[in-house]
Amino acid sequence: MNTIKFSHTYKKLEGVSSGSVVLLLQVIQVRLEDLSKAFLEYDTDNGTYKLPSYGDYLMLIFQKENEQIFTTLRPNNARKYIYYQCKQGQLFKVLIEEQK
Repeated sequence: MNTIKFSHTYKKLEGVSSGSVVLLLQVIQVRLEDLSKAFLEYDTDNGTYKLPSYGDYLMLIFQKENEQIFTTLRPNNARKYIYYQCKQGQLFKVLIEEQK
């Protein structure tokens, strides 16, 4: 099964634990400098995960079992874009590996 890893139990993952299954709904190419401060704060738990101030990223939109959605930002390159683009509509197992 496909997997998506997180280094922290983010607020956006409420109701999702390690081992949960989520559905990849959409992949969107974005530039970090074009995203609002409010969105970046939501996506990183107010900076818990540090992102650069600019760069090409992928916004992955997932659906939880309760049908709520959440996003995650991942660095963009041609290989990753094609990988995730082909996985739209597929299930992913969530792995949360807390960093110490």
